[in-house]
Amino acid sequence: MFSWRNLSWKHLFVVLLILHLLPIWIFAYFPSQDGPSHVYNALVLKEYGQHENYKIRDAWKLNITIFPNWLSHIILAALLYIFPPVMSEKIFLTIAVGLIPIAFFYFLSAVHKERDSKYLYAWIGFPFAYNYLLYMGFYNFTLSISFFFFSFGFWWKHKENIQVRHLCILYILLLLTYLSHIASFGLIVLGMSVAAGCIWGIHALVEAWKERNKDWFAVCRQFTVGLKPLFRFLLYMVPMYFVLMEYYLQSLKQHQSGSHRGMEWIWDYFWGVKSIVYFTDWHIPVNYSLLVILGVGVIISIIYRIYRKQWIKQTDVFLLIALLFTYMFAKAPWGYGPGGWINDRIHIYILLMVAPWLLIPDFETQPDKELYPERPKLLPLLSMNRHGVIRFAITTCLVIFVLLHWGRTAYDHARISPEIAELVSGTDYIEPHTTYSIRVAHAHKSEALGEVKYVTPYIHAQAFYGVYVDDVVHMSNYEANYDYFPVNRNNQKSVGLSYIRADYVVAWYYPETEEFADIKDNYDILHQTEHLKLFKRKTALEPELELWDKTEEGNLIIRFDMQPDSAEVEEDHHIVAPKTMYVSGRYGWDTEWNPRDPLNKDNWRITPRAAYLGPPENTTPLTRDSVHGKEDAAFRIDLPNGTYKVTNIFQSAEAATHEVNMLANGKRIIKKLLVPPNNKVVEKEAIVEANNEHIALVIYTTKKRIETAKRHIHWIWNGCIVEQIATED
Repeated sequence: MFSWRNLSWKHLFVVLLILHLLPIWIFAYFPSQDGPSHVYNALVLKEYGQHENYKIRDAWKLNITIFPNWLSHIILAALLYIFPPVMSEKIFLTIAVGLIPIAFFYFLSAVHKERDSKYLYAWIGFPFAYNYLLYMGFYNFTLSISFFFFSFGFWWKHKENIQVRHLCILYILLLLTYLSHIASFGLIVLGMSVAAGCIWGIHALVEAWKERNKDWFAVCRQFTVGLKPLFRFLLYMVPMYFVLMEYYLQSLKQHQSGSHRGMEWIWDYFWGVKSIVYFTDWHIPVNYSLLVILGVGVIISIIYRIYRKQWIKQTDVFLLIALLFTYMFAKAPWGYGPGGWINDRIHIYILLMVAPWLLIPDFETQPDKELYPERPKLLPLLSMNRHGVIRFAITTCLVIFVLLHWGRTAYDHARISPEIAELVSGTDYIEPHTTYSIRVAHAHKSEALGEVKYVTPYIHAQAFYGVYVDDVVHMSNYEANYDYFPVNRNNQKSVGLSYIRADYVVAWYYPETEEFADIKDNYDILHQTEHLKLFKRKTALEPELELWDKTEEGNLIIRFDMQPDSAEVEEDHHIVAPKTMYVSGRYGWDTEWNPRDPLNKDNWRITPRAAYLGPPENTTPLTRDSVHGKEDAAFRIDLPNGTYKVTNIFQSAEAATHEVNMLANGKRIIKKLLVPPNNKVVEKEAIVEANNEHIALVIYTTKKRIETAKRHIHWIWNGCIVEQIATED
């Protein structure tokens, strides 16, 4: 039979954990700033290997190396194989948010194995699970918080007798911390090193002091023996120090200076506990209560230590670490190079590192008057604690604070999520193999909250427009600008020019001003709500059939000669040069969508395609020249729906073979064709269905790093003939 007496702190912990996961699942969208960009780039990672996704392969390149900021992308990419994008984000957030209070409890349990008071301050982990940096969309750093406490707790638990199996687990935890974020990795390495130095350094001094009446050699020998655990620690931490130093030196080489926000900002941030303030200032006065509760805990701990005459304990290192982190928080730059929010990241750990130092006296019996003969006034207080009054009061206050913090967070989710739903309501209108850019006039404005002060959940939510259909390029993808993310731009000159030639423009709070006037001339409104306007670039109403010839049977036919602009063209063929870009209603290359910089007319992107002009003997104008390249290239032809015969011509004047693969509207029509050397012509025919008034031919070659005299590593394409054989009924 159910009884309230059977409930324990474990039940309360589970209830609070479930409550803190509910906002993720109840509301349609999680209101973070950069989170949707992580989902989009994780999808790019997942889809990049498929050559039919020629748009994203053209726009982005993968930055495959080992560096921090990887882990969330790996997890999200894996989830995207099973779940749709928004669901994948929710599952990831469930892991990232849920692990923080669990990891913090594990950490406290490892430090206070024998004390019930370890449960008292475990509740502090809940409000820090929903923190400012999480709502900034810093998902990797959010993951790193839990790995920080798992790593520290595991090391503390086994530090006295660490075995090989323990060391392997510790290395895995530290590696996960590093792959999540460098700030948490640096802090955990620093924290463990300070703890090890203090614990074993003081122990060595104490042991040496015991030998002070002996000769100096005996004292030194005893001190050295006492330092053996510290030497062992330093030995197995050498790889971590090396990784940290290598990252620091690389950063120092690339960025020589940082920026500091000033002590006024530091003071305001610290006392407002702004690492758990994100949408409005509502949390700040509530956060003062947390400082009061912890302040009371500090006073009680000091009183307890004085009357127990416990002058030095191992757990004192956590107070030292907290003070060290506080100093670093005040002195560290806010930003260093492209990385920022350094103070914010350090601040999260300060109060959490104070918690294991705090103690609550736990008397199983009435305090002994003989034990405290000179402190009679303290006996009633100590006796009261016997009944758990102090523990109950602090627990109640902390749980109330946790519930207040969670309640306001859930309320803000309920207000912002519908606005994000409105912002992404046009995703169904986006077509595959397209590009889009964004315009946000008011990134902080909210009808429900008036203003979202500290984060901007409306600035990158448009990334969801790129995850619901195949091969969509989010041209305003900020992550691609930085080398500490796994997806980078193919062309860095396109940064800041993302509005050029976008197929769609997502405009939030679109103003009728001169700054946005270019949209009206080039785009039509496709979808709109109260605050959203989705524009689509104006295109030709139908294919330009005057470019086509007709066969004797009356079917449409068009012929292309791939060559340099100035070369002789085959009769009845259209020239296709490396820079013959696609024009709506006509034909052309549909890759390398970054055009000329409008601020510099001579600044063209160097195309990965090139043209070859061969010798005239024993060849025709069609086969003597070609277009070739190492990167994937997509050639698009607009035409009426129907069935077409596509004939491709390949010939090489070189004394080497070339591998060619080709897709037509995503269907493979050529697989690992080896074009022979020495002007031997190869023709390949395929039947292609056109259902969306175009055929996209994607030509590519298998990626190889080494070119030999007999095998070149670029594709080659001389000509293409597209003939209609059946019209759509």
